[in-house]
Amino acid sequence: MRKGDEKRQEMLNVAERLFCLKGYEATSVQDILNVLHVSKGGFYHHFASKEALLTTLFYQRAERALTQVEENLSQITDVMSRLNKLIYGYLPLRKEEADFVAMLLPMLDKPEGRALRLCYQEALWETFLPVMQRELALAQDADVICPAHGDMAEVALHLLNQCWVDVSVLLMASIKKAQKPETAALLSILNRYRRSLERLLDAPFGSVEIIPLQEWEDVVDKLSCRLLLPMQG
Repeated sequence: MRKGDEKRQEMLNVAERLFCLKGYEATSVQDILNVLHVSKGGFYHHFASKEALLTTLFYQRAERALTQVEENLSQITDVMSRLNKLIYGYLPLRKEEADFVAMLLPMLDKPEGRALRLCYQEALWETFLPVMQRELALAQDADVICPAHGDMAEVALHLLNQCWVDVSVLLMASIKKAQKPETAALLSILNRYRRSLERLLDAPFGSVEIIPLQEWEDVVDKLSCRLLLPMQG
């Protein structure tokens, strides 16, 4: 890695730590510079703005998630299990993403936050689309799914994007009341999107698993703890 690339990555690493620690809105470019001991000119040489830096982080996290998915898929031969592993890896509401998602959630109902959410969704969609196309083709060739139209990958990813957003909205609505979301409400969202995916792909009933419920509950616990404490303080 060239020196300039190393400095750019160092900025990204520091910014991500500060965003997760203090919150995106509460972190300024100057806060990042204070840690790095570099000038504003050095920052703007690499990034046009704080928003541009966060967009870069979105793509890096999406690529990192895809790398992990591909490693997992290399050990799986069953086509439906592969598809479920891909779905699981696509969604940012996983344990290892909880700190990053906790930084984004409070902004979801703000204009800037909605724009950033769309950037994150686009990063995930663009990064995962070729792999989703490949895995759906494998499942169709194996006669496990039989979609009405040939390429359903784009629609499937849009559904998954909306799924994690709906869960996030439920989570934030509960946190604003200083509560954890009810398990039944969480299950309702997951089942709705599971059934939608099965109908879209003409997959056997119950064959799609978005994410195990216990893991959802663990993630919700972690996010609730992260987000409730500042509000209660």
